[in-house]
Amino acid sequence: MYQMMKRWIAAALAAVCAFSMAACGGKSGGKEPAAADVVQAVAQGLTFKDTMMTVDQDVFYNFYDIDAQKVADVSMYTSSSRATAEEVTVIRMKDAADIQLAQDAIAARIEDQKRSYESYMPDEMPKINNAAVYTHGSYAILVVADDTSGAEKTFEAQF
Repeated sequence: MYQMMKRWIAAALAAVCAFSMAACGGKSGGKEPAAADVVQAVAQGLTFKDTMMTVDQDVFYNFYDIDAQKVADVSMYTSSSRATAEEVTVIRMKDAADIQLAQDAIAARIEDQKRSYESYMPDEMPKINNAAVYTHGSYAILVVADDTSGAEKTFEAQF
């Protein structure tokens, strides 16, 4: 009788553990694409006047004042000649709770661009003034182009 009771309890505990693991094994709710993949997808839907290039992280951190320890991934696609303000940048934070840091860095970047281009290339000011900024979880994106109308839909489609 005692052996049977032990087997029954062991079976019940095994079933509870199995159900617990199954309940916790679901997806977290979405994809976590690489920043470069998001930039590429969004950039493909845009038209740029200048030749564009992807810059490395060192260059990114020269343009964006953000704590690298809180950043999981970045990608910056920008005008190769700097003759235009065109840019697509994605910042993915390690923790979605820190997304405001990315938004602040993007806002500072926009202000820097305004100061740089208002006397140097004033024709670029409409692009900068109409820069598109979107967030999704731990991701933030900046899009500077003549027409950013499809950028948000493409950005959201990555998740």
